Amino acid sequence: MPEVNYEWVRKQLEEAKVKVGSGKAILKLLETWETFEKMTPNLAIETVEVFSKLALGKMAVEPKVNPDEVWVPLQPGQITVGDEVRFRVDAFTQADLLHKNGRRCKVIAIRYGDVIVNSIDDLAPTIKGDHSSPYSLEKRIK
Repeated sequence: MPEVNYEWVRKQLEEAKVKVGSGKAILKLLETWETFEKMTPNLAIETVEVFSKLALGKMAVEPKVNPDEVWVPLQPGQITVGDEVRFRVDAFTQADLLHKNGRRCKVIAIRYGDVIVNSIDDLAPTIKGDHSSPYSLEKRIK
């Protein structure tokens, strides 16, 4: 990758009124960026696009959806045992919960406002007896 012009970068950060903490993080990332060799413009674009999604806890690729299916946000009181649900693709940003995003499940119980589900998508890790807020789920209606 070409050498980073830190003077220009600092000026850009200042003009954009980037907060000090963010600016420091950006400068640190650019130091690492400089160490990559053989970074073509296309590879650089792909790297930044995928990194930005993953760094924010978003899926790099959303699960495939059958176009005949219709999913709606789950509302409390509109769910019954046996319904098929899925976690919203942006339901969680915490590292230890990211594996749930986009996963298909079956409702096995509803208790004290929690929707309790088991995964049905044959992906790992298996989700068993997970207690979740209905607001993190979508319900399949068709």
